[in-house]
Amino acid sequence: MSASPADPQGYDSPALRAELVATLWPDADKVPARLLECRHCGRRNRVRVSAAVLDAASCECGACGKALFIPPDAPLTNISSMAYEHPLDRATLVALKALPGFSTVMRWVLSNVGERSMRLMNLSTSVRCGEDQFPELVALLDLARLRLDIPYQPSLFLSESPYANAATFGVEEPTVMVHASLLDHLDDPQVVAVLAHELGHLHADHVLYRSLAVVLAGGSQMLGSVGRLLSFPLQKALYKWMRCSELTADRAGLLGCRDVAASLGVLMRLAGGHRPGTVNRTKMRLAPFVRQARELAKLEESSWFDGLLATLMTMDSSHPFIAWRVMHLLDWVENGNYLDILAGHYDRVKRPVAA
Repeated sequence: MSASPADPQGYDSPALRAELVATLWPDADKVPARLLECRHCGRRNRVRVSAAVLDAASCECGACGKALFIPPDAPLTNISSMAYEHPLDRATLVALKALPGFSTVMRWVLSNVGERSMRLMNLSTSVRCGEDQFPELVALLDLARLRLDIPYQPSLFLSESPYANAATFGVEEPTVMVHASLLDHLDDPQVVAVLAHELGHLHADHVLYRSLAVVLAGGSQMLGSVGRLLSFPLQKALYKWMRCSELTADRAGLLGCRDVAASLGVLMRLAGGHRPGTVNRTKMRLAPFVRQARELAKLEESSWFDGLLATLMTMDSSHPFIAWRVMHLLDWVENGNYLDILAGHYDRVKRPVAA
């Protein structure tokens, strides 16, 4: 696994960089711009989003001449998950907690289904990574962890599976599990984006509710007839929240890798793969994939029926459509607070000072 951390898709090439800019913003006169406050002198600077995304190091304050954005590997010191939480994540979780029976089922799960079984399963069937076992993967996790300023070190396991995926579990003992096939599909910067995505689930306290969803989806028979009756509406509500929580984790993934091309490249490869039969024939390009996502967004916006179909098609899924994730991530970059965070302006948590 090797690639340029700054440019995993090869966008250091001016021609490819211009192609990406033209794809994200087809009308050159309508490339969005943002007003960003310099953290050094307080001056507000007008910055084209394309320059900020693809060449952040060259963005300097017009007053003091200092860098507008923090260095690529600098930690987002004491960042709160609220700083990047997607509004749909927050809203659906509030609605979930208000459902009748939620507290009852949650108490049952906490008292009867702990995280011990999942940890035992990983110890039994997967490889635990550390200084003496796949330290290269641990280093990528540490890179994402330090950029997100997560103070604890989760356990890391590598599991054999033909499906490109990763998962997070554990409230008392946070754990990240990576499927080995994921490493066949992604280069290092993209793996960092995936690991940061999983760390985002931990950082935003998603793990407890996601564990509940797994129990209700795969083991609701353990709850008895009353439990199954209570769990049915909870399953649907949990799946809806899980789909929205992925949007928050995608944002964490981008903050952890600091590379829009890498984050979007992960989604593209999850959609189309990166197997030998593909790479030996062609080179998948990010620009057409983004055009495809924008086309889907226009279809859903122009037709309420297409939007309804999309909702119905994902009702029993824990993850939203990949193209939908692409559009939400791009919207956050263009119109949200992504650039403000990289400029040093974000909600922080207070941590106790060691004695």
